[in-house]
Amino acid sequence: MHKKFVTLTSAAALLLSAGVAPLAAAELKVSGAAAVAGNIVMPHKADIEKETGLTLNVTVNGDGNGLKDLSAGKVDVMMVAAPIKVTEAAVNKQEPGSASTAGVEVAPIGALKISFIVNAANPVKSLTAAQLKDIFTGKIKSWKDVGGPDKPIVIVAEPAGFGTRANIVSSLLEGAELSGNVREMRALVQVAQVVGQVPDAIGYGNAATISGGVAVIPGTQVDQQLGLATKGAPSADVKKLIAAAAKFGATVK
Repeated sequence: MHKKFVTLTSAAALLLSAGVAPLAAAELKVSGAAAVAGNIVMPHKADIEKETGLTLNVTVNGDGNGLKDLSAGKVDVMMVAAPIKVTEAAVNKQEPGSASTAGVEVAPIGALKISFIVNAANPVKSLTAAQLKDIFTGKIKSWKDVGGPDKPIVIVAEPAGFGTRANIVSSLLEGAELSGNVREMRALVQVAQVVGQVPDAIGYGNAATISGGVAVIPGTQVDQQLGLATKGAPSADVKKLIAAAAKFGATVK
């Protein structure tokens, strides 16, 4: 009499033989800063999901909307690309009481450099930090005041409350908001695209978003810290996400 042995090659096979489907991967809802999504989360999403065993449901809608989502309990994690108190102030200025940082914890996962850019055809290729501040706050309105043609300066930026703009406001502009001829784009990547199309424009971006048709102003950059935030201490699953994202975040510039 021969004995028959059945070898199960995986836990999944065992569950299926019993008529039980394997458990689905836990889902984390994530929203917020495009700088985090574009440089860390989305380029490495498949690897992060494989490493953590999680499924990421990602919405890219800016720091302000991310903080509102986190405050309302709509997401598990907020992608952060600006000082969170600055984001809170900007959001509540527009919609009082719509966002709160109470109990919010932010884990750093990387850093970027924000550079200032002008149209490639612009003869002005050098500006001091003081001149940039005066341009973005509306004190300097014409290129002739910084050695260029007698044409009005067009500032291209994200909407108030978006991460990269908030970093410029809190650092270079020392809390002053953008003023003057400001053309707002819904995404950071569009800022460089429009600067490349408009001869009298000035804007900003990072290495991943600066495209052709622009010239980078040397010397002055703004540091941008990237992070993931939770309402209260991060769960075990969120800790896995933070660790994986930080590994990939260490490679961004």
